[in-house]
Amino acid sequence: MELEIIFTIIAIVVPIIGAFLSLLLKKWTAVRDIFGVSTIGISAISAVIVFGLFDGTPIAATFNWLKLSTTIQTGFYLDSLSVLMGIIVSILSMLIAFFSLEYMSEEKHKPRYWFFIQLFVGGMLLLVFAYDMIFLFLGWELVGLCSCFLIGHHYMKKGEEGEKAAKSGIKALIMTGIGDVGLLAFLAWVYATTGDILIGSTIFSDPAGGVFMSLLLVLAPITKSAQFPLQSWLSSGDTVDVDAMQGPTTVSALIHAATMVKAGIYLVARFSPIWDVQIFYTILMVVAGISTVLAAIGALVSTDLKRVLAYSTISQLSYMFLAFTLRTDEGLFAGQMHLLSHSIFKALLFLSAGAIIHSVAEERDMKKMGGMRKNLPWIYGFMMAGTLGLIGLPILTNGGFSKELIITAAYGNNWFIFVITVLTAFITALYAARMFLMIFHGKNRGAKVHKPKYIMRITLGILAVLVVATGFLIEGPLHNLFSGHADPYALIRDFEVVPFICALSAIILGVGLAYLLYGKGQTEVAHIENNKVLKACRTVVANGYYIDHLYNLIIIKPVFWIGKQLSFLKTGKINWNMLLGSAVAITAIVVLVMVMV
Repeated sequence: MELEIIFTIIAIVVPIIGAFLSLLLKKWTAVRDIFGVSTIGISAISAVIVFGLFDGTPIAATFNWLKLSTTIQTGFYLDSLSVLMGIIVSILSMLIAFFSLEYMSEEKHKPRYWFFIQLFVGGMLLLVFAYDMIFLFLGWELVGLCSCFLIGHHYMKKGEEGEKAAKSGIKALIMTGIGDVGLLAFLAWVYATTGDILIGSTIFSDPAGGVFMSLLLVLAPITKSAQFPLQSWLSSGDTVDVDAMQGPTTVSALIHAATMVKAGIYLVARFSPIWDVQIFYTILMVVAGISTVLAAIGALVSTDLKRVLAYSTISQLSYMFLAFTLRTDEGLFAGQMHLLSHSIFKALLFLSAGAIIHSVAEERDMKKMGGMRKNLPWIYGFMMAGTLGLIGLPILTNGGFSKELIITAAYGNNWFIFVITVLTAFITALYAARMFLMIFHGKNRGAKVHKPKYIMRITLGILAVLVVATGFLIEGPLHNLFSGHADPYALIRDFEVVPFICALSAIILGVGLAYLLYGKGQTEVAHIENNKVLKACRTVVANGYYIDHLYNLIIIKPVFWIGKQLSFLKTGKINWNMLLGSAVAITAIVVLVMVMV
């Protein structure tokens, strides 16, 4: 077995085993916390070693599990995509776990927190390095389950806070479960069609049933990466306030910025060489185009600091999808580069937000902040680096490199994607600058501030350096990761004037307008308040575009009504319940098999 595969297995297994061992350390708080960081640290070191050993040539290792009429094979696979994702997941997870030592120091339920954090990291790495559909789906489900419990971590709080946390975790599990069903049906169909579960072993070029399977498969990335109209589990709007942002901010940084929401991105990138049905990419392009604009507008309207960043995540994920739907080597390269950039600067932004929220007694409303540059000078500098990365400042930040790569790849290939990405670049610059100015400039609007200690500062400092440094690594150490592509670096070497000018102009206009409107720390724009149409539009956005209200009307209420009508079936007798459940499960399986055949 190759050395790279051995370290890959170590990276996956150690945090999973560590999750269960950490439960035995419940009484030794300090030891348990350091142990939790250490297992993720070992995983990160292993991923770095794999990165160092990898020379660009794909490596596969398979294991035979069944030898009946067919052989079931599982295994691990290393290529540019999986190695890149592995190093992103493990290193950022380690930094966020280290940040948690201070951020979660007063938390009463840390054993549960550390268990699910470690299990999540192992599950995400299993998904990333899987060479077969069994391991991929197992990792996919593990991160979904862990996400549910981490989002709902504060469910034991009294009153409305605990209720919101519990509902948010369940909401995330149910909504992402829609995509899980689609992915499972697709994987079952692939096995029934080919008799093989190894990813990439068979090329699908518009096979029989490809259109229907595309509709099922597209649900997976749309739900996991929170695209319209299934985005409300990640960010639901200020007035609804039942979404993933109810979890600790470290969870937001880990799962909903750097890793789990990237699972949908990873899936599209992984399947792009083997799934060549145009309807899949057409649907994804339209959905991502709508999502990137609507989410950017949501970030522009929201006053909840974490929700601004959540909307921003949805918008930037859409950017990556749009790059992949170009169906070119340059688009795939640009999308993967933005995946790397976004993971770093968004982790920095979320952890900076966590440090701010921690410093102002858990206050998240930006209208109650202001003037915090004097109180939190270190956080001011770190968050500025993250904000510039999000805006896409050319040359100096990784976001500047990767955003321009996407816009350049779209230029001349797809006018729709080009226009959408430039428009979103303008709105992104506007809401990012608005967020920064509302928090740090103007006068303090009543928030009492205490400064974070060194662990938070060190973590943020490392991420701030990475925001700048990784932009210069594209043609350096990262070159080996993409040596298999058809010269993707042509995007960098062959400078295009038009897309660069368009991107730079969008950034300048966005930042300039934000400074005019919010340069003195203003919280509201009088013109919007005095205009009925604009005020009504803002109300729609603040309510999450009324998506949750619609789901409640057409799905939740009818389901509860049906449940009430069928309540007579709940006899309390376990034998009867098991018999009824088995009958329903068998019927569902028979129907699924008939549809597939």
